[in-house]
Amino acid sequence: MVNEELDKESIMDNKKILLFIQVILLLIPLNVYMWGDWLLVNVQWALFRYQQSPIGSSLILGYKDILYIVQGQTSGSYNILAALFWTIGGVLLLIGLLITLFGWVNERSGFIKTASFFTLGGGVLFLFSALGRFMGGFSIPLGVPIILLIGWWMYQQKPEPEDDEDTSVGEKTTSIE
Repeated sequence: MVNEELDKESIMDNKKILLFIQVILLLIPLNVYMWGDWLLVNVQWALFRYQQSPIGSSLILGYKDILYIVQGQTSGSYNILAALFWTIGGVLLLIGLLITLFGWVNERSGFIKTASFFTLGGGVLFLFSALGRFMGGFSIPLGVPIILLIGWWMYQQKPEPEDDEDTSVGEKTTSIE
């Protein structure tokens, strides 16, 4: 009985660590890239990027990149694909965080593997975004390997057996009359 409580506490601690790591993934810089002859330098996070150019510095949120495409301010297939991959990757990372949070609140470790698929998918899309940003300069995917490693680590987590009352099988009783 004591061992079961200790195992449950260690699994809950593991879920807290995974939740904390998912939040950290939103805060680490993912890509650093430059276009032209140091004309445009960007540092990209999961949900926004900081851009410095001769015109000035700006903070660009993920949805604004999509608006720039729709309004025709961004052109070129590589730029458009990079912006789409970045935005979709950010959404996938947020969904992975929400699934991890849901699993932690409801004490369901089975959701961690599902969240790992979204984290890995977001990491792959961030990598494709970095490749798209590479055209015309260079791109260094600093945080992308970290996202992929964390997603793989989450995938490797073994879920605990669920103790749901509605899924447990009661004893079968028969009466003889």
